[in-house]
Amino acid sequence: MRPVLVILAAFAVVTLLLAWSRWLAGRRWAASGQLLLATAASVVVAVVLPLSRYLAHYETQLDNLPLAELFFERIAPSRYRVKLTHLPSGRMQVVDLPGDQWRLDVDAPRWATWSAPLGLEPRYRIERLSSRSAGPAGEDPSGTADATSRTLAADTGPPPWLAGLGAGRGEPLLAPRVIHGQWQPMVPGGRLAVRLTQQGNLVVDPVNAPASDALAAR
Repeated sequence: MRPVLVILAAFAVVTLLLAWSRWLAGRRWAASGQLLLATAASVVVAVVLPLSRYLAHYETQLDNLPLAELFFERIAPSRYRVKLTHLPSGRMQVVDLPGDQWRLDVDAPRWATWSAPLGLEPRYRIERLSSRSAGPAGEDPSGTADATSRTLAADTGPPPWLAGLGAGRGEPLLAPRVIHGQWQPMVPGGRLAVRLTQQGNLVVDPVNAPASDALAAR
């Protein structure tokens, strides 16, 4: 999206210069047409740019490829150091978490179906990593009442105005959606990969033997 905006902004500047030159040459009608084109291009850039900046905090979703890899190191009883590597960038975040189980939350907003002709790519960002003690979830069906969470993404504020375009007809251009993964066991020395499917599900795959053994035993 951003390269298109750069081209459109350059077009607006060139068109504005042409309008000025034609005005100086006395070609008033031609200058007015060029000025109208430059204004229209500038308005499009001004409206779309905030959405482009907002989406810059999200990654492009690649079909069925891992979005992150997690490695668990036990540093104390029921306490782990988790190294989360973002893929394919390789950026790493390290957090210490108490408990015996973990869960990943991903922010994956949905494009409206009517925007399909625009070819907009699905986006996501890893929002938080949570942990809890193993055992019954009690009265909380989601098991989050006693969970500890670590925020992994920076606060970008509310979506820009353009994201809500079409909300009055029941389908905004970009609708918020947070996907919660299932609770998984923390495995000492375990390495796991997390995928986000096109259906909006988080799938965990073992990468090494400790992770494979722990998931097979469930």
